[in-house]
Amino acid sequence: MLHYKKLEKTDHLLACCDPDPNPNDPGSGDCCYDNWTTDLTEITSRLKCATSVASHKQKHFDSIGIWYGVLKTWCDEWEIADQRADTLCRSLELFIRHLQKVCTITEKTVKAIEILFCMIRELYTEVDILKEKYDELYKCIKCLKQPELETGGIRECLDVYGVKLDAVIAGRDEIIAKVVLAIDLAYDMHDSICDKYGLKGILKYWKNILNCECEDRDDDKKGPKEPHCDEHGDYHCQIWPVISFPIERDHYLRHLRDQRDEAKARMSVLKKETDEANQEKSALQAARDGLTNAIQSVDSTGKCK
Repeated sequence: MLHYKKLEKTDHLLACCDPDPNPNDPGSGDCCYDNWTTDLTEITSRLKCATSVASHKQKHFDSIGIWYGVLKTWCDEWEIADQRADTLCRSLELFIRHLQKVCTITEKTVKAIEILFCMIRELYTEVDILKEKYDELYKCIKCLKQPELETGGIRECLDVYGVKLDAVIAGRDEIIAKVVLAIDLAYDMHDSICDKYGLKGILKYWKNILNCECEDRDDDKKGPKEPHCDEHGDYHCQIWPVISFPIERDHYLRHLRDQRDEAKARMSVLKKETDEANQEKSALQAARDGLTNAIQSVDSTGKCK
């Protein structure tokens, strides 16, 4: 390859033709042309090597980029799932607090209806006693057989009182049936919401599944469990990984993030190496193009003889 040295005297230029050519290898007679041809051969060889290296670096960079994209997408989806789980935990906590207030109200409602039932039962017990006394009084009046008691104000008052008393007694079954229905509905509503297996219990169950309290588990401290396999290497229907909540503290997500960060760092290194390889390729390409143009521009008749 050509090597250029600084001229000590700038007023004289070196001749392109060798004044003492080698008789065994006369060449073309033009040392510049011969050197350019030699340089072109060497640069072409180096360009092929640089092109291969640059292509390999680019493919490696592209494959790592695809892998990084997959890992990043997977991590992003898990992080979104973690955010939604956190939002769900907050909603569950708020809902459970409201249900606790509802349970207090339903409990008081059940007690109030029970008290109302007792009051109605006591009322109709007194009404029955009053009815017995009314019937005895009516019999006594008939037994006395006094004309002044058979007609007149007292008898009319007793008749009106008896009609109203019968009306109260007639409505007893309907009132008691409605009170019993109210008690049944109150108990059913209270149990459906506040019972161990009611709505509040179900929400607490899912709150525990989502580990909303962020309590450390023994499994988390020990790290992820490896699937148990038998002597033939077959897994016993155990799926791995099994994600635990909160997802943010799950070992699998941490491992996934480590792989993502490692792929990103590898991409940064490969990007630099790929750029350097492409720069070297471009420089060699430019050098080859320059030499090719220079050689083609030299007319064979203009070479030194």
